[in-house]
Amino acid sequence: MKKSGFHKFAAASLVLGLFCGTAAAVTVTPLSYSFERSTACGTWCYHDPGRSKLTDGIFGTAGWAANSGQEWVGWVYQDVVNVDFDFGTRRRIDQIRVGTTQDNLADVVIPSISVYSSDDGTRWTFLQSLVVPPSSSNDVDAYSTLPHGFLSLDGLAADARYVRVAAMRNGPWTFMDEVQFTALSPTPAPEPFSLSLLGIGLAALGAALRKRS
Repeated sequence: MKKSGFHKFAAASLVLGLFCGTAAAVTVTPLSYSFERSTACGTWCYHDPGRSKLTDGIFGTAGWAANSGQEWVGWVYQDVVNVDFDFGTRRRIDQIRVGTTQDNLADVVIPSISVYSSDDGTRWTFLQSLVVPPSSSNDVDAYSTLPHGFLSLDGLAADARYVRVAAMRNGPWTFMDEVQFTALSPTPAPEPFSLSLLGIGLAALGAALRKRS
């Protein structure tokens, strides 16, 4: 009996760090991306000729077959698939979320993920890995219309133009639909001049209240 509902993925810990003020999540959108491994056909074809399906905001469901696999990019028997994202300039990246799914260990299986950064697109610096042990507990019916889960890598603190998401297969097929990037933007603390004005305003209010009493 296959389970329906959200996948239970292994996940890295979210590390917010210490900022002056409150950190706000900011979505960072790449300009383009590329991959060198050929996508494949099975029941349907899971190609991405325009290199847009991983960042177009169109989500598949937990069941990869629910919409004839249209939202998914898929590779079969590729040990590692490197997807290289170009942001056009150096950008801050703190979190990456990779949408994926699994129906059974003999078919579509959740991959493990490694992330790298680069300033020139040729020399890569390793940032973090998320190892997902193959497990049938992640199975979901291939036609489920519930939302799928995400693999999340947090606390990256990367500043780079290029980010590589490397998917290592744990079964015959590896599927991805959306890859999301987030930066944590600290809310600035009030400047000294602003604090001075605030103090003056409070003092004036206090004087007015004393005179009234």
